[in-house]
Amino acid sequence: MNTKQLEYFLATVEQGSISSAAKMLDVAQPAISLQLANLEHELKIKLFERNFRGVSLTLAGTQFEEHARLILNQINTAKFDLIGLQTECKGKVIIGLSQSLCNVLSVQLQTELEHRFPNVELAFRVGPSYMVESWFAEQQIDIALCYNVELSKHAASSLALMNENLYLYISPRPKNPSYSELSLFGSIPFEALQDYELFMPDRRDALPKLLEEQAQKLGVKLKTRNAFGQLMTTLHYISQGFGLAIYPSSATCHLEVNHQIRAINITEPELKREVYLRLADHQHKNPEVAAVFELIRETAANLHADNSWRGDLLDSKYQQQSVINIESAVAG
Repeated sequence: MNTKQLEYFLATVEQGSISSAAKMLDVAQPAISLQLANLEHELKIKLFERNFRGVSLTLAGTQFEEHARLILNQINTAKFDLIGLQTECKGKVIIGLSQSLCNVLSVQLQTELEHRFPNVELAFRVGPSYMVESWFAEQQIDIALCYNVELSKHAASSLALMNENLYLYISPRPKNPSYSELSLFGSIPFEALQDYELFMPDRRDALPKLLEEQAQKLGVKLKTRNAFGQLMTTLHYISQGFGLAIYPSSATCHLEVNHQIRAINITEPELKREVYLRLADHQHKNPEVAAVFELIRETAANLHADNSWRGDLLDSKYQQQSVINIESAVAG
């Protein structure tokens, strides 16, 4: 088994036919057919059903698809780890991400980049999650930080970065008398959220979809009002004592440090959402993009370690480091 076979296999899965995969990869159709036949022979199992429309995966093929993506991701990650040692990085890299992720990542990432790769220019394209997904699919950005696992089909490399905690945020000094007791709570069950009005972003965004899905599971009807267009405007409004909202700590870390806003744990169930890091197909050979991709991984791990970005670190490269840091803190 080799990487070319895996690349041809995944391209055929995504395109639905060998001829379409050949056009996308600019490779002769017989070459792809031969590699797929060799792959099936080596695995001793049929991966595709052939028909007049193209191909479809067998049950074995469906199971193998997940492994193929993981293998290629790990190979690409290994290459990216070494690129910065071999090549001078220079050029522009465009990152697409949400306002909350930009809030927690941008300053530290930019600072580290200027120190290590001074000839690389970083551009942040910030918008709601559904726009980031669109930009990535249309190859308008080089790297995406997003919440949609399905975007892996457009990615040369893809990994789950963080499973971030979501909290109910309130001012320490709420103006609404009915929030005075709530501001003292350490936690609140999800079901009790229906007693309060919450600021909610555009319903096309990932966060409202997650909350609505959870509310439906529990038979809860959430009361919402439209959030301001800019995240920081909504958070400033809350910090002044008006309203409530659910966000990850990535959105609020600067306000929490200054005690302008307070996080209340949500329980029954605890709310989390996964953040994925994607590198676009069209940029997988660019050393500057690879360098920024790896620097984002490192920055995320550092932010998790200092509690600026709370949740479960999912990046296996840095998980052991995180465990060591926690054990050191406990021992100290």
